[in-house]
Amino acid sequence: MQINKKVFFTLIHDLVVLGLSFFIALWLRLENQSFQLVKDLYPYIFCFPFITIIFLYRFGLYQGIWRYASINEILSIFKALIFSILIILSILFLSIRLESIPRSFPILLFLVSMFGVSSPRVIYRLFKDNFLKNKNNEKTKIPILVIGEGNSCESFIRALMREKDSPYKLSGILGAKDPSKGRRIHGIKIIGSINFLEEIERQINKKQLSVQRIIIADHSLSENQIEKLFIFAKRNGLAIGEIPQITDFKKKITSFETHPIEVEDVLGRKQKVHNTEKIKYFTNKIVLITGAGGSIGSELSKQIISLKPKKLLLYDNNEYHLYKIFKSLKSKVTSPILGDVKDSEKLFKIFKEESPHIIFHSAALKHITFVEDDPIEGIKTNFFGTINVINACKKFNVKNLIFVSTDKAVNPTNFMGATKRLCEKYLQYYSSKSKTIFKIVRFGNVLGSTGSVVPLFEQQIMKGGPLTITHPEVTRYFMTIREAVELVILSSTQEQVSGAVNILEMGDPVKIVDLANKMLRLSGEINKKRIEIKYTNLRKGEKLHEELFYKKELIKKTTNQSIMVTSSKVYPLDSAKYAKFLKIYKTGTESNIIKSFCTLLPEFNRLKH
Repeated sequence: MQINKKVFFTLIHDLVVLGLSFFIALWLRLENQSFQLVKDLYPYIFCFPFITIIFLYRFGLYQGIWRYASINEILSIFKALIFSILIILSILFLSIRLESIPRSFPILLFLVSMFGVSSPRVIYRLFKDNFLKNKNNEKTKIPILVIGEGNSCESFIRALMREKDSPYKLSGILGAKDPSKGRRIHGIKIIGSINFLEEIERQINKKQLSVQRIIIADHSLSENQIEKLFIFAKRNGLAIGEIPQITDFKKKITSFETHPIEVEDVLGRKQKVHNTEKIKYFTNKIVLITGAGGSIGSELSKQIISLKPKKLLLYDNNEYHLYKIFKSLKSKVTSPILGDVKDSEKLFKIFKEESPHIIFHSAALKHITFVEDDPIEGIKTNFFGTINVINACKKFNVKNLIFVSTDKAVNPTNFMGATKRLCEKYLQYYSSKSKTIFKIVRFGNVLGSTGSVVPLFEQQIMKGGPLTITHPEVTRYFMTIREAVELVILSSTQEQVSGAVNILEMGDPVKIVDLANKMLRLSGEINKKRIEIKYTNLRKGEKLHEELFYKKELIKKTTNQSIMVTSSKVYPLDSAKYAKFLKIYKTGTESNIIKSFCTLLPEFNRLKH
């Protein structure tokens, strides 16, 4: 054994402690008489520590590190003391026949020695693990400002204080109401309110308040209050997020994961909370998602994996997007499949091998301009790709197929919307001819999806403008992608007749110019003054205003206020015209295919701006 300074110190410590233990054990039993006995036992007092040290060394105690002292080290001390006390008693018996040695002496010697040798190690371990560790951790923890003062805020702070390994340290609380200033929650002071953010900003700038992140712990905050906090955070270079629902803390979740608040969460209406985590419908089911790498498909994948399916099949024709969503899920039950919905043989092979119970069909070409430029490709992917999925479901008796539609399928004015509308009609037509239950979910734009207006505006703001809008009066329905997918999942679990169209409650349509002005405001007042809004012309096939349902559709409420349903078959599929279209599609020219396609959709009014 190489003796370094720390080991040398430990040896000296143990020698002194063991020598004193011998004397203390005698004194505890004999008190003043022990001094005379010590003189007689003087040589043995020196023998005992050295004998014990030999055994401690043999049991590997001096190879360990004090700060990692554990039950193994305590057992080594225990065994070493037993052997050394037995040897010293044997020596005493052979030399003085144990005369004047009390019977309780061996027990006292063991207890005192055990305490003297082990307690410093244990105390040092506790000191290192708690005081010093906490002191060092405080330096690396993220200083946060918690927003709120209700039950969820109190639960978050209590959980934060209980968990020593949390990544955050509290710098203060901002209340939603002014009278709360000066009060405390679990000893943490409420330093102000949302109405006086200028004062908080002054303290941050003067370094009187250390903050790196804002965490909203109050789900009752108004849209205006969240917008204020978002602008404040952006202006001061702070991250901003919100805690999960209070039910998560009741489940003793201590990971302190917060959802980042993106610009999409601040735009439009306030997002509603839908408790999809209670759904047992997907437990032990095999679920397949087409277009799993897309905006809707990837969010579906993320939410469904939390509902404990037996297996989640991710089907997509884009290798990069498929790899990205597969790696992000980090689950053993996910399986990526590189394939195209236009490839019916591949679909049939997968359905035969995997026997999925539920299909979410989100694969589609969704950009209006691209499909307008190449309508044949739109028909191939959106319509015939859907037919391939439907045929696979019928052949292999899939329980449920959920088709993701769009508001552009209502009175379509472009080929993208028209292909989606024909899919709706086809699903309704064959709903009574299959054991599979077909469900259609129709909704408007989702904020933050690829190619949508929000990322476009963000890029234009970063470049200094201008923000381009097709028309000053154009409106669209908007919903966050998270809420849209939650409602798609909830729609899939509802008891409905096959072919039902679920229509998501999107709130009021939003003027795009108002959205642009709000994004400029969120990016800062300087940008608002500098960046202009430029109007272009409506693109091919683009409407001024979208619709969520046909006037003739009979809309009914469901058990969920955010989901409406209709079973009305407006403009039903004409089977004779459809058969003619299939014949022309196989042999006809591109113009004849498009012409025949349009005859299937009397509601299709193509716009050519």
